[in-house]
Amino acid sequence: MAKRTGAPVNPVPVDVHIALQSMGDRATVARKARSLTQADLARLSNVGLSTISSIEAGHDGVTLASLLKVLSALDLLKQTDEIFCLEKDPAFIEYGREHLSKSARGRR
Repeated sequence: MAKRTGAPVNPVPVDVHIALQSMGDRATVARKARSLTQADLARLSNVGLSTISSIEAGHDGVTLASLLKVLSALDLLKQTDEIFCLEKDPAFIEYGREHLSKSARGRR
């Protein structure tokens, strides 16, 4: 088996790495606030213990489905509504303005 050397093929951008670390820290606090062990949360989430460990360590590569299962087990799934919140997205608002104005012009 060949040894891995050098930088990763697809390095994680620094801002993404910081966000992952922050999410991992918050996941740890949320779990501990509920007096759960990592094993407890893994069982409740129906994911592996290594998945919980990876989330809490801020590792990339955890599937979105696994993360959502963990959030659900922590009763935090509703907070995902803030992700891709179109009402707060300046690009979406501009897109809507452009398309609404074109639509209004077409009806004149």
